[in-house]
Amino acid sequence: MNQKRILINAAMSVTQIAVVSVTLFILYKFLLSAVGTESLGIWSLILATTSVTQIANLGLSGSVVKFVAKYVARKEDKKASEVIQTAAITLAIGFGIVLLIGYPLIKWVLSLAVPADSVGIALPILPFALFSLWLSIITGVFQSGIDGFQKIYIRNILMMGASLLFTILCFLFAPKYGLIGLAYAQIINNSIIFLLSWILIKQFIPILPIIPYQWDRMMFKEIMSYGINFQIASVATMFYDPVTKALLSKFGGLSAVGYYEMANKMVQQIRAFIVSANQVLVPSIAELNENSPEQIKSVYLTSYKLLFFLSLPLFTLLIVFIPIVSKLWIGNYEQTFILYAYPLAIGYLLNIFTGPAYFTNLGTGVLRYNVIGHLVIGFLNAILGFLLGLFYGGSGVVIGWAISLSIGSSIIYIAFHITEGIALSELFPPENKNLFLSSFLFFAVSFVLQHRFLSTIDTVPSTGILAVLFVMINIVPLWSHPMRKRLKVWVLRELFNR
Repeated sequence: MNQKRILINAAMSVTQIAVVSVTLFILYKFLLSAVGTESLGIWSLILATTSVTQIANLGLSGSVVKFVAKYVARKEDKKASEVIQTAAITLAIGFGIVLLIGYPLIKWVLSLAVPADSVGIALPILPFALFSLWLSIITGVFQSGIDGFQKIYIRNILMMGASLLFTILCFLFAPKYGLIGLAYAQIINNSIIFLLSWILIKQFIPILPIIPYQWDRMMFKEIMSYGINFQIASVATMFYDPVTKALLSKFGGLSAVGYYEMANKMVQQIRAFIVSANQVLVPSIAELNENSPEQIKSVYLTSYKLLFFLSLPLFTLLIVFIPIVSKLWIGNYEQTFILYAYPLAIGYLLNIFTGPAYFTNLGTGVLRYNVIGHLVIGFLNAILGFLLGLFYGGSGVVIGWAISLSIGSSIIYIAFHITEGIALSELFPPENKNLFLSSFLFFAVSFVLQHRFLSTIDTVPSTGILAVLFVMINIVPLWSHPMRKRLKVWVLRELFNR
């Protein structure tokens, strides 16, 4: 396993998330003034509704990463070419037919999710959203092929460009055309990324034709045998967002959906800083599974301990700074945004810990507990979201989602430890005790300061005070942590040969 390549891929993944986070902050702040909170809620519902059609993906994009990595490790470029072409042709035709046949049903579902007085605004945008989704699904195959070559840093550069381009296009089209302008921007953006992704994957597999035309029946069966299990988990995942937003629309209104969209994007971007770096292990694990399977457990434990070391202080910072983010992003201390962001942050923190087990399972092809975890999350989300929404409105829906995410995620990493014979005590590595205590102390002191003193101080000084406080409380546990020392040695060795 090439550790230097993993390090570069992970670093570029984090950089990509940073760039996307900044562009999202700018974009959503702009859209609040350009189209308004309710229109943003409508856009969010359209994206959530159309995303359900990805059921027709059949898990092929996930299969492409594993099987391209497998055949590259075996030096079989022709087989890797067959994987990409077969998956791309299957999705281009199959997914296109599903969208055409399913359009009336999707239109009907959207009309149920969107309030009656906004249906006339939402429905004209639907065909654009579906075409854009079709492009992104096929693009996903090409980008998965790049991942299979463990050139994830190239995909990261591509995605950074896509984020910047989409933001620019929204600035150009949204003020003039409103919501339909967002649809124009997305189609143009996805078309450009589609072409660039295809050009890039051809650089790694020169034998790929200009237009994919080789569909191999045996290859289709091979990738489908993995893809079906992957897709069962993906299907459950696809319903998370639509169900949550539909319940929010019912119990909280369109504005609640808009603020949830912003809070969810914010927390997911923070989560992505860590998960994206961890995700680069999928093709590496697939390679190890072919050549050195005995090393997989060691890679998992190292990955988990590093993730724990990074997640705890990062999410503590996020939770403390949520009110300040509201002030900077929305322009005021928006109670709905803040109340939604807190449970989302806690839920995604607990979800993050499943990353190493989840991605190891993807790399080895053992997907049973990934599937079970996703199904539990989806089932609990629908039940708890509805019941808590009845009693507590939009906040109840979001709390139900956070609880569901935490419980379902825990199934995956607990099951992994049991099946692999790893002690459950390793889920809380003992070297993190001081870091946990310092993070809790920072949260407690910050909570008191914000509610007693900082609420009367401007945003910039408040931010500075909390940042200094974080450093004062956490610098010693972070600096003395063995994982910090190990990470330093790894980076110096791999990048600078020191």
